[in-house]
Amino acid sequence: MNYTILELATSEIEVEKSHFIGYLFPVSSIDEFNEFLSKIKKENMKARHFCYAYIINDEKRGNDDGEPKGSAGLPLLNSLIKNELSNVAIIVIRYFGGTLLGSGRLLRTYVRSFEETFLKAKKVELISMKKYEVSLSYDLYDIFKNYLKMSNFNILNTTFNDTIIISFIAPVSFKKETMLDKFLFKIKILNEEDYCYRKEI
Repeated sequence: MNYTILELATSEIEVEKSHFIGYLFPVSSIDEFNEFLSKIKKENMKARHFCYAYIINDEKRGNDDGEPKGSAGLPLLNSLIKNELSNVAIIVIRYFGGTLLGSGRLLRTYVRSFEETFLKAKKVELISMKKYEVSLSYDLYDIFKNYLKMSNFNILNTTFNDTIIISFIAPVSFKKETMLDKFLFKIKILNEEDYCYRKEI
């Protein structure tokens, strides 16, 4: 299964007077991530490190940003992978408190910062579905709407013109031929595409 989060979540922890602030957020593109990172840097100009990790579609990356190699970016990325998160980024900024923590303790601190932030996030399951747009006559409307309801298919939109156009989502396993046959091919499929349904947990 794949999951994302609904909205930005933040947390703050302090270790040996170093201040760590975590930002966990949904993101759909590298440009969107870079824009948010730039914003965070402008708001925290005195912070020493801006460590991050993201999984955006098929892109995965972690960055230590000056911390000892493998102590921040990789553990943050592994935390995203472990929790099956997709299209999500974590940025942890550090205000240095004057004490060197060492690679092992830093790694544990960055993982803890992720975990503290993730606890505050609203997790959303990403479910692969199919979206259909169909047209039908007015005399079939009530029957077809009841068919969708009985099948537990979610209606996204309904437009009333010369004909009725209904957009709905169905499981990937749904066989459209069965639907067409049931309604004697009086329903016309205008569009079919992949759809990612977000189910809040």
